[in-house]
Amino acid sequence: MGKYVGRLLQAAGCRYFWWFVAGLMLALEGGALYFQHVLHYYPCELCIYVRVWVAAIFILSLLALGLKRWFWGQVLVSLVGLGLSIGLALETWGLIQVEYGIGSGGACGFKANFPEWAPLDTWMPWMFEVQDLCQATPEFFWGVSMTHGLIVTSAGLIALFLCAVMGAIFRRGA
Repeated sequence: MGKYVGRLLQAAGCRYFWWFVAGLMLALEGGALYFQHVLHYYPCELCIYVRVWVAAIFILSLLALGLKRWFWGQVLVSLVGLGLSIGLALETWGLIQVEYGIGSGGACGFKANFPEWAPLDTWMPWMFEVQDLCQATPEFFWGVSMTHGLIVTSAGLIALFLCAVMGAIFRRGA
């Protein structure tokens, strides 16, 4: 067991870790696009924001492949990954509010509020354009909804990036 914890703590410097994260994010984006364009479950505003967080983690993981040999690069990409994973978890909380009618119910509109300098819905409407109002997410596997899958994914990413940050820092101190 200790051997696996030690390897997990070395994640920030391991290319397999970053390829895994990139592959997971690519699978999430691919799944979302499959549900949108093939199964016709159109994305709401919150779903689009989730896609943005996932795309950001994907881009970070590719960037991390180039920075993994540099100590401060490992720390930086691990911290940014942790922050992005927390952002993904917070956005997932909005989906939970919609799915279970908690609090304000995760109110959303029919247009994403992207900054003027990055109108992703204009640049890539096939991926980032809001096409539906918020509602419960569809099931994707054995009665598990997309929201539930995102809960597990967000928690797992937070744990992985915490280990990567701690491992990079502790390895430097050793």
